[in-house]
Amino acid sequence: MTDSKIAPLPLSIFFSERAAVAAGITLLATDVDGTLTRDGALTPDTLAAIEALTDAGVEVVPVSGRPAGELLGLCRYLPGVRKGIAENGLVFVVPDAPVRFIGAPTDTSRLRTIGDALNAEHAAGLQLTGDVFCRVGDVAYERDGRDVAELMRLRAAAEALGAFFVWSSVHVHLAERVPDKGEGLLRMLERWGVSPAAVATIGDAPNDAGLFTPNRFGLTVGTADVLAQADDFPHLPQTVTSGRELDGFLELARGLLESRGVQTPTH
Repeated sequence: MTDSKIAPLPLSIFFSERAAVAAGITLLATDVDGTLTRDGALTPDTLAAIEALTDAGVEVVPVSGRPAGELLGLCRYLPGVRKGIAENGLVFVVPDAPVRFIGAPTDTSRLRTIGDALNAEHAAGLQLTGDVFCRVGDVAYERDGRDVAELMRLRAAAEALGAFFVWSSVHVHLAERVPDKGEGLLRMLERWGVSPAAVATIGDAPNDAGLFTPNRFGLTVGTADVLAQADDFPHLPQTVTSGRELDGFLELARGLLESRGVQTPTH
């Protein structure tokens, strides 16, 4: 961890010292892969926690790098979830309505050309994700176990070609502007009339960095996975969970529920 970054508090300490902040949260913006999932899957624990949060007055909004089409399915079937932000902050989705760009529309054909150039000129070996057909705002490739050094090499090459490059635990993405889940979320909060101070965010990977930007949201939380990647984030979240992946999300859900005197669901 670099000296310029403030080490995040353990979430348990944050809740004990700042209970009023937790009690004031009305919306939880959460990453999906590696945060709502365990070993790549949604579980009964995930569904129970989301349902309990919704019943307690905390709206859960997925903010994911997944494509618009896939997030539409989550918004339709996850209990209490009615809207989401897809493709790293580029588009807003809600069931039974057209997908809407949050900012300017994207020229995905240009991004594909840049991806082809990375393969041809930089031996990137990028393979398009299977969900590319339902993406509208970015172009995604399988991460395929690439380490941070290789991802940084590809980021520099992509930027030289005029695109931005970011990665999650499962994918790498090319975009026309800096991918920023937090910026997309802030724009939508303004439309929804929700104060950012009443919002908690949680994520696990560098494409969640915008959810951790200081002074944007009331509570910013990283799963334990963030600590091993600290040098890959421009800023760290205020707090970090003791558990990885879904266990971290469940830890946050328990704290928010307990701040309202609600018993944590068990399965």
